[in-house]
Amino acid sequence: MSSEEYKKAFLFLSNKCSKKEISSREALVLSAKFHLKMVEKNNLINELKKKEFINHLRYAKAFVHDKFIFYKWGKVKIIHHLRQKGIEEELINEAIEEINQKQYLIVLKEEAQKKHLSMNTPNDFKSKQKILKFLSQKGFETELVITEVSKIFD
Repeated sequence: MSSEEYKKAFLFLSNKCSKKEISSREALVLSAKFHLKMVEKNNLINELKKKEFINHLRYAKAFVHDKFIFYKWGKVKIIHHLRQKGIEEELINEAIEEINQKQYLIVLKEEAQKKHLSMNTPNDFKSKQKILKFLSQKGFETELVITEVSKIFD
């Protein structure tokens, strides 16, 4: 287990992890540049987890925070991306709960109004559809999107 390549991979990945949160799946992809057997890669990732370089809950919380605050993503899109990164469902749920619901609704409202103002089109069905599509692509829940868009067009 103490091969030179393994040590290099551990050093490389521990350095990466200390600068930026990464998931196990991302670590596995990064470890591909080293000539390790799959067993060694798995052991490497387990060692990184034991030493707290990789922590999926910490990763999920940071991801949720950044995508919501900086990119104004909705919960649906955030959950989808975390699942793609191989984060466990219970950890995703725990991280998503950290979004303040009041703040979430404020962001939804701001994004809807910003899109509406940028369109410069009449208040017709097409405009409504464009805003619905935009907010859905941002990852907001359909029920909330419909409610918010209805408020704008009433």
